[in-house]
Amino acid sequence: MTQKKVLIVDDSKLMRIIIKKILSTDDIFIVTGEAGNGIEALAEIEKDIPDIIFLDIEMPEMDGVEALKEIRAKYSTKVVVVSSVAQMGSSRAAEVNQLGADAIIEKPGGAVDPTLASQKGKEFIEIARKVLGL
Repeated sequence: MTQKKVLIVDDSKLMRIIIKKILSTDDIFIVTGEAGNGIEALAEIEKDIPDIIFLDIEMPEMDGVEALKEIRAKYSTKVVVVSSVAQMGSSRAAEVNQLGADAIIEKPGGAVDPTLASQKGKEFIEIARKVLGL
């Protein structure tokens, strides 16, 4: 099976490392790009369109909501929102769902949590595979 290209967009370098580590446990995923905000994300997508994007909401310069609007206007890439502000049932979750997010994964506790990989690793893989129809 062809590997699925992943773009990780989060202003926290540690968070990007954690998500990359989680995805590396499944051979189907290959991280082809990283970005620290929406502007960088759009530049990365221009270079190499990923199959799936893991997108944070709260970022400097261009946040995830604005980036999602831009992505949806131009691309059919799957987008999984990873955020502490987009909890299920919140107005932010409703907003990103309305804008076309394919799934939302809640970041525990807002801050970067080193236990995220063990807590949510399986969920990241399951949701990514489901969104991609694997």
